[in-house]
Amino acid sequence: MINKKMVLFGIILYGATFISGCGQLWNASIGGEKIVDRELRDYEDLIQHEITDTDRDIDYTDSVPINISQPISQYEGIEGCILESENMVNSITICKEGNYIISGTSNEFRLIIDVYDDEIVHLFLDGVEWKTKGGPAIYVKQAGKMVITLMDGTENIISDGAEYSSDAEACIFSNSDLTINGDGKLSVYGYYHDALRSKDRLKVINSNLYIKTQNDGIRGNDGIVSENCTLQIEGKGSGLRTDSEKGYVLISGGNCKIIAGENAITADDYVGIFDCDYTFSSVYEAVHCNGIKELDEKNIK
Repeated sequence: MINKKMVLFGIILYGATFISGCGQLWNASIGGEKIVDRELRDYEDLIQHEITDTDRDIDYTDSVPINISQPISQYEGIEGCILESENMVNSITICKEGNYIISGTSNEFRLIIDVYDDEIVHLFLDGVEWKTKGGPAIYVKQAGKMVITLMDGTENIISDGAEYSSDAEACIFSNSDLTINGDGKLSVYGYYHDALRSKDRLKVINSNLYIKTQNDGIRGNDGIVSENCTLQIEGKGSGLRTDSEKGYVLISGGNCKIIAGENAITADDYVGIFDCDYTFSSVYEAVHCNGIKELDEKNIK
């Protein structure tokens, strides 16, 4: 004799499974894109998680001044700095964590950061204009974190040369997390390869960036985060690019204009654009992503 309670339980179980399956279908994106688990992957909250107090810091108290217009010998004896001159290029290596204000102009200058891998170096750009050759203009060889602040009301211009003797192929290259913040403006010209590149994450906060490059504009191996920024990027590669399997690009607020010889944005895992006015012109795809794409299309210009 059939147990009525068991039959009723089976009907309820089947119904629950059917409803659950329908729920997945209702939430699925057209075209077979991945379903987003909003509780586990809320990328709008991720931007707040990724940006720390250190990323937002603009306090230049107790900063060491470095005026690159002056002869490099001017900085002999400064604790934490190593001075070198090679192939007509003057370089200062910062080997002590702390704050440094950089000002002045130079056609032959390079800044190298080489501190312990748990230390933070914070550069404040105060109206600089400098060029270099044979490698990056700013090279973070080792650090726990690198922060660059564009001081309020300043315009800063940095460019590299067309030929390199270094594998760090970007005008500003960092082996650590790299953050750019501040209300000033930064123009970066990557005449050899990339303009801005981090082997970890690259974050831009409340800043105005103009980038022109031979390859990728902004490249963060693990991820790129932009919050309330003005980004103008022209390049022969991708405008914004990540390389890792979990690499993501997240843009919140501001405006973004990209002219790219490949894709405007390239990421493997996720691309999200929220409350941002953006214009993408690209030879291939506007947004190339193997994972999830969430684009606030109402703000396309």
